[in-house]
Amino acid sequence: MMRFWSESWLCGPGSYFHGPWGMLVNLAFWIMLIFLAVWLVQAAFSKKRTAPPYSSSPLEVLKHRYAAGEIDREEFERMKRELQG
Repeated sequence: MMRFWSESWLCGPGSYFHGPWGMLVNLAFWIMLIFLAVWLVQAAFSKKRTAPPYSSSPLEVLKHRYAAGEIDREEFERMKRELQG
């Protein structure tokens, strides 16, 4: 019968390196893999919100709406006077 690995408990299926250093490398690998999985799950389900594309001041919002063509010049000037006065 052909054997592909040693029957020693330090060498077997899933063992990348032999001896005590192999055990440490395997342990470090699994710790990093678990850390990465936890980090990815947290990143996927975090509820962080992105900032709006414009400032939150009313005048900046008004300028953005005017630039986007949502309001015309007369309405922009009227709303601007109301905000400043």
